[in-house]
Amino acid sequence: MPADASYVNAPIPGMSLTTEPGNRPWENPPSLTTIEDAMEFYTKRILGTPENHEEVLNLVESGLPVRNIASILQKTSVMQGIHTIDVGILVLPVIEELIMAVADEHNTPYVENITDILKENIVPQRQAKLAVQEMLASKNSKVEMPVQEQPKKPTGLMAKPMKDMVE
Repeated sequence: MPADASYVNAPIPGMSLTTEPGNRPWENPPSLTTIEDAMEFYTKRILGTPENHEEVLNLVESGLPVRNIASILQKTSVMQGIHTIDVGILVLPVIEELIMAVADEHNTPYVENITDILKENIVPQRQAKLAVQEMLASKNSKVEMPVQEQPKKPTGLMAKPMKDMVE
C-alpha cells in the first residue's frame, strides 16, 4: 500500500494530550459569551469595510449558498475561540441576513440555500414521463443505420506479416 503524504504527516493519537492545557483557542473561555456581542462582532466583520464587502461578494458570486457561507464564518469563529458553538448556532440567521444585505446593496444575485439550486435542476415528473414516451416511440420506428465501409488491408513494407519476411 503506497504511503499517502497526508497520512504520514497526520498527528498521532494522543498528541493533543502532550501540549500544555490552554494553548489551543478552543481550550480557553470564549471572548464573546452573549448573542448580542456575537451579533455586534459579525455586523462589524461583514458590514465594516468595503474590503469585507468584496470578500463576501466574491463568495456569493462564486455560487456558494448564503447559508453555507454563514456556517463557515461561524464555525471558523468557534475554532478560533471567539464564541461557543451554541452562540454560533443562535446567531447564524443574523449572519445570513447580513450577507444577503451586502449582496442586495451591491445588486448581486445570491442563492439562499442549496435546496434552491436543487429545485432548479429537477425535471417535473410529467415532463420526464413525456420525454421517455417520445424516446420509446422513436425507438420503435425503424431508423436506417449508415453502412460502415470495410477497412482496407494495409499495404507497404510495414504491413507484411512476419512469416512472409522470414522466408
